[in-house]
Amino acid sequence: MSRWPARAAAAFGVWLAICVVAWFFGNAPRPGVIALYVAVAGALVWLFLDVSADTEVTRWPGVREEPVREPGEDPRLGQLRRVVAHHLDGREVGDVLHRRLTELTDQRLMARHSVTREADPELAARLLGPDLLAVTAARPPYPRLTTTQIEQLLQRIETL
Repeated sequence: MSRWPARAAAAFGVWLAICVVAWFFGNAPRPGVIALYVAVAGALVWLFLDVSADTEVTRWPGVREEPVREPGEDPRLGQLRRVVAHHLDGREVGDVLHRRLTELTDQRLMARHSVTREADPELAARLLGPDLLAVTAARPPYPRLTTTQIEQLLQRIETL
């Protein structure tokens, strides 16, 4: 059943009530202008009601049962695992693993020895040793490192 006959009757009733009340209080209502205002107001209200009635309430899924990471897992460790996996499985060897190893080396040098490779390259070279020095100085094309080499490099970074 159409809603429009009831809506038209409601709009007519509101228009008539406004005109009668205005005339009763001694005003000179302008029925055409009042009809225009009632029509615009009614159209806006009905448009809002029609649109809101057709849409469903958005239901967001609840909290995930499984956490994204295990409790206590360092996100940097997860990132390093992904970088190593990509290095080992990728078609081409990029600079991501070499950059990450260099960043870890620089952080460890600064934290443990207050040395940077840029400020004191000789001391940094002695502290790093030949294996880490080769990784930090590597330029494209980068060599593909094996799992054993990566493990040795990470152990060397930890012992800095």
